[in-house]
Amino acid sequence: MSLVKHLLLLTLALPLLSGCLIFGRRTTDQPIDAGAVAQLKAGMSKNEVTGKLGAPHEIIFSNKEHDPLREHAYVYEYKNDAGTALFFFVVNFGNLDSKRDRVVVFFDEAGKVAYVGQSLKGGEASFGFPFGK
Repeated sequence: MSLVKHLLLLTLALPLLSGCLIFGRRTTDQPIDAGAVAQLKAGMSKNEVTGKLGAPHEIIFSNKEHDPLREHAYVYEYKNDAGTALFFFVVNFGNLDSKRDRVVVFFDEAGKVAYVGQSLKGGEASFGFPFGK
């Protein structure tokens, strides 16, 4: 092939090979301090819980017939999304890694901490290659 034909093929192929790589991160709410969660103990008051973790994201009320307004649990959440996208002329690829921190503090009939459930994985969201990790 002549040099002109090679240059012509390269010129025609370049738009098909050009692309764009995008990294993006989105967080929802505030990260939850694992140290503050570790300090929560059975028998603590609601004021002590909010003093350590702040205002809850959600309050779950009791479903008991005679006490429907009792605060049964406080829910704290944080979400972290890390996304990668690869755009070519015609073909596009993407990857989204979504991790969440979730802490649920359950209260007994007296309004004291009975149990703390937690999953603190929000910091583990990572960028990945669009074809998998």
